[in-house]
Amino acid sequence: MRLEPKYREVLYLYYAEGYSGDEIAAILGKNSNTVRTMMRRGREKLKKIYGGDENE
Repeated sequence: MRLEPKYREVLYLYYAEGYSGDEIAAILGKNSNTVRTMMRRGREKLKKIYGGDENE
């Protein structure tokens, strides 16, 4: 819940619901590159919040 809703939404659709980046883009009415960027930024934010391996 500490993650911003826009990032939480795309990561939830990808990991929990199993949608692809292109499918998420269609669902949300966004460009597929925008969705991929949001997923990357969301993962980075999660690593900062919960810690993560610096080498990954």
